[in-house]
Amino acid sequence: MSMSSPKPVAKPRAAERLQRRLSQHIGALCSDAATLDIRLTNNRSTMLSVRREPGRYRLRLHHMFVAASPQVVAALGRYVIHPEAEASATLDAFIAERSAQLQPVRESLRRSTRIIERPCGQHHDLRAIFDELNAGYFGGAIDAKITWGRRKRGDDELRPHKTLTMGSYSVEDRLIRIHPTLDRPDVPRYYVAWIVYHEMLHQKHGIPELGGRRCYHPPSFLAEERLFDEYELAHRWERQHQHRLLMY
Repeated sequence: MSMSSPKPVAKPRAAERLQRRLSQHIGALCSDAATLDIRLTNNRSTMLSVRREPGRYRLRLHHMFVAASPQVVAALGRYVIHPEAEASATLDAFIAERSAQLQPVRESLRRSTRIIERPCGQHHDLRAIFDELNAGYFGGAIDAKITWGRRKRGDDELRPHKTLTMGSYSVEDRLIRIHPTLDRPDVPRYYVAWIVYHEMLHQKHGIPELGGRRCYHPPSFLAEERLFDEYELAHRWERQHQHRLLMY
């Protein structure tokens, strides 16, 4: 959940070539005008990760994918849009073939690296908020981890920013991240709960396809958003304090 979309960044040539190939496959599968961000890595424990955001797909790929066949790139395109089983099997087979000398093959495309959860902030306890929302709104059905995002290093001086992604949900990791700028004494608990609730809805509703387009906030999602008890209060507080939230 963000206030505005960040600007795309420049890509190395290898990533640009792969991005063009992958964009062709994604364009053939859906009519989304989503931005595709690719970062190539040498990470031997996480060969592939995808973050699906409104209007943007963020990929971290091992550099082995630069030499992937058209069939593998096509499977990658399908997996980016939705983690289907057939595409996942194709990608697992490719990773197994190429990574035999790097490390043992993973059992699935989920990250094998440990995720360190930091739900207890200085002012707000995300786990307590999550558990209350899960019991009160979802009947305990949401199965996700939750953590504060990493705080910036360096001095503690606040600086103005143009954008802010207040929360995100990773399908592969079943992980909700909340921006640490919300862990302030002047940010009311009901507002933090509203952001957490929004990200929990992403797990419940997924990313359906409507009219040939991937829909991050389908009508059922938007309708359930309004069931949040402090919906109007949270929106009003955000409008009144947006300039403060962008100072971090």
